[in-house]
Amino acid sequence: MADSGKSSVWKAAVLSRDEQYDLKRKALIQEAARAFSARGYHDTSLVDVARELGVTKGALYYYVKSKQEILFECHMSSIELGDRAIEHARSIDGSGFDSVVALAHRYMELLVGESGPLAILTEFNALEPENRKIVAAGRTRFGNTFLELIERGQADGSVRGAINGKMAEFFYLGAVNWATRWFDAGGELDGSLVAAQFADLFAAAIRA
Repeated sequence: MADSGKSSVWKAAVLSRDEQYDLKRKALIQEAARAFSARGYHDTSLVDVARELGVTKGALYYYVKSKQEILFECHMSSIELGDRAIEHARSIDGSGFDSVVALAHRYMELLVGESGPLAILTEFNALEPENRKIVAAGRTRFGNTFLELIERGQADGSVRGAINGKMAEFFYLGAVNWATRWFDAGGELDGSLVAAQFADLFAAAIRA
């Protein structure tokens, strides 16, 4: 049975035609991202997504051309959130430690926040080759920034020198990737609390 909240987002809104299109396309991608994270890309069909939204599969093709397009849009959302987190981290006036913890906090905050359910961090290999290159470039940009801030913190003495920067990145992103599977926006754990706890645990692991 379709969730009434999901279908209401789909059916709601006395808006302009363009606004309704954008709202419903966003709802579609949001539900698909949730399903891909929970069940996997290959085990989720457009019929499954349509059922959750309370519409027909045919109706979905007005908003997207294929399941692959949805997966790509989900990944591009995660890249956009990563870029926003990078911008925030670079605005921090402090040590390398302050900046990398701000990056870790803000990225998780965005992922589990209002925009976050559109994002997906898994199923990278299910992307078509050209789309995979685009997503990989965004991931590399985030990873390079993360490593840069770790190394800056080691240089200014705020991050433990014994830490391998790439390992710190993998440690953090591994936890974040898994969080997209277990986090439930309607559950007992508030998104802001989850983001704060992630940042606190990460800070404790790298602090000099």
